[in-house]
Amino acid sequence: MSGGYEIVLWFILVVASITDLLWGKIYNHLTLTFMGAGVLVRLFLEGPPSLTPSISAVATAFILFFPLYYLKTLAAGDVKLMMAFGAWANPELVIHLGLTAIILSAPVGLFILLRKKGVQKSASSIATALKFKSEDSKKMTRMPFGPAFLCSFLFLKIAEFKGWSFF
Repeated sequence: MSGGYEIVLWFILVVASITDLLWGKIYNHLTLTFMGAGVLVRLFLEGPPSLTPSISAVATAFILFFPLYYLKTLAAGDVKLMMAFGAWANPELVIHLGLTAIILSAPVGLFILLRKKGVQKSASSIATALKFKSEDSKKMTRMPFGPAFLCSFLFLKIAEFKGWSFF
C-alpha cells in the first residue's frame, strides 16, 4: 500500500473515531466522500487496473459488515466507514481489519456493558439485542466502533512493523 494512501486511511479512521466518540455518529460526508475519492484517485493515479482491488474492497466491506448492521451490532456509519477504508485499501486489509476489530472490541464491549449496567441488566440487554425488535433497540447500550477500527489498524501496523503474522 502506498504511503499516501496510508495517510488517508489514518485520517479517515481518526476523524471517524472522534465524531463517533463525541457525537455517536460517523457522518456520511466523511465516509461517502472518501469512498468516492478513493476509487477516483486510484483510477487516475494507477489506471483502470486499480479499479478491481478498490471496488472489490468496497464490496468486501459491504458483504462482511452489512449483516452486522442488520443484526444491530454495528451502525450504518461503521459499515460505510469500512467501505470508505476499502476504497483506499484492498480486500485482504479490510478482512484483517474487520476480524481484528471484532476480536479486540468484543471484550471491551462486554466490559463496558457490565460496568454500565451490571450483570443482570447486561444479560437483559444482550437478550433484547438477540430478539431483533427495533422498538427495543433504544434500550441497548451502544459502543462506538470507529475507535475499535482505529485501534485495530494501529495493532495491525505494529504487527506488520514487528514482523508478526496472524493471518
